[in-house]
Amino acid sequence: MIKNVKSWLVCALVLVLVALGIVGGTIAYIDPYFHYHKPQPNLYYELDNQRSQNDGIIKRFDYDGMIIGTSMSENFKTSEAEELFGGTFIKVPFAGGTYKEQNENIANAIAANPNLKTVIRPLDYAYIIDEPDRIRDDLGDYPEYLYDNNPFNDVNYIFNKEILFDICMPMIQKSIAGAPAGITSFDDYSNWMDEATFGAKAVLGDRTEFAPAPYKVPFVDEIKSNVYANITENVTDIAKANPDIDFYYYLTPYSAAWWGAQNEKGEVQRWIESERYAISLMLECDNIHLYSFNNEYDITTNLDNYRDECHHGDWVNSQILAWMYSGTDQLTLENYNEYIEVEMMYYLTFDYNSLLEQK
Repeated sequence: MIKNVKSWLVCALVLVLVALGIVGGTIAYIDPYFHYHKPQPNLYYELDNQRSQNDGIIKRFDYDGMIIGTSMSENFKTSEAEELFGGTFIKVPFAGGTYKEQNENIANAIAANPNLKTVIRPLDYAYIIDEPDRIRDDLGDYPEYLYDNNPFNDVNYIFNKEILFDICMPMIQKSIAGAPAGITSFDDYSNWMDEATFGAKAVLGDRTEFAPAPYKVPFVDEIKSNVYANITENVTDIAKANPDIDFYYYLTPYSAAWWGAQNEKGEVQRWIESERYAISLMLECDNIHLYSFNNEYDITTNLDNYRDECHHGDWVNSQILAWMYSGTDQLTLENYNEYIEVEMMYYLTFDYNSLLEQK
């Protein structure tokens, strides 16, 4: 009786190990997050999980240019970047990602890819004054096991039933059914245009007025310290350490409605002085090509360009690529103070209530 029990236990253990081997082997072979290798040529891969797939894209794909950023970068088309700048681009957005998160992934790309020559990155205006170590903890669990170099915690990946049944099995079934192999294009990856509604109603909602500023919030030393640490640690240090890489950075052009909301709080001057200081730090690096489009008023004051106070349509992304390639609105040591003064005067005196007249 005891021998029979032991035999059954041994058989059960063997079956479990075989099953685990099949599961692990299947996920490792398909590798939908590109943790081990590039896409298999006989399968179709959906790009639909930024924080799980981007690390693999960065480390396994072939490219010499990358577009990275928050949701402000999601509507860029790598085909347009390639046409203008040449080379082969990937797009790896991290929606909501802070300067620190983006910088760490640029560092990963540099470490993994000695051919990297061009980085295009929007610098979200609202993140300029962040503390340098801020990480968004409100975006769900971060898959650290995909980013570290610990092979043992890969069990969270290769023995993951959701990945097996929700991702890998459907991929196999589609392949057997004759579906074409390939991968979501980087033009389409994370592009949200089909889901967006643009215009004054989408941006303003139920707003009936923009109140005047009660006072002006000053640009104090604490904010200046945050800007210094955030920019040096998460923007300029990596540029200085990699002089052969061209970094095309720009401060994101939020709508005039966003500026109106800041004006109600008396914070316009503080934001623009923070911008001025950040610009001065970035212009210390010859390989940072810095732009700002806040003074392109045809864009920022036309709410038809926006789905909310900050996010603009893909036609603006296309225009930004063209402007950066041509050098339009590039900031230099010679012109940035003049740019700041024009910007300051405009957004301090703009009639924000005129935005309510847009239909």
